[in-house]
Amino acid sequence: MNAKNILAGGFIGGIALFAVNFVVSAIILAVAPYDILALGGMRAAEDPLLVFFFAYPFVLSFAAAIIYDLVQGSLQGTPSGRGATFGAGLVLLYTVPSLFITFTSMNYPAGFYFENLLFGLVGFPLIGVIYAMLWERL
Repeated sequence: MNAKNILAGGFIGGIALFAVNFVVSAIILAVAPYDILALGGMRAAEDPLLVFFFAYPFVLSFAAAIIYDLVQGSLQGTPSGRGATFGAGLVLLYTVPSLFITFTSMNYPAGFYFENLLFGLVGFPLIGVIYAMLWERL
């Protein structure tokens, strides 16, 4: 495992996912507004543990960077093509099952589902391309 690439990819990918999350959220809230803190199961805004909610993009990115490091040798094509392929795999392995289980078990507003879908469709290919470019250069 290439620790240098994983650290760089996890950090840069985390920043990218964090930015994508805010942009996608702003777009969805303009179209299909909802209050995430009003959803069942969410911690109160005053709960100190809620601050770790904002670490999620980084946790996800570091985990994905480790997986990318393990599978990147089997991906073919240009760096951007390999990254997009990896991102598409993440969409299939994470976004689709997550949306399925959430939609079939919880009664959340439509904006919640659209936001999660758009986050995966934009964010995962983006971090895949970031990883592929980093692995190519470092």
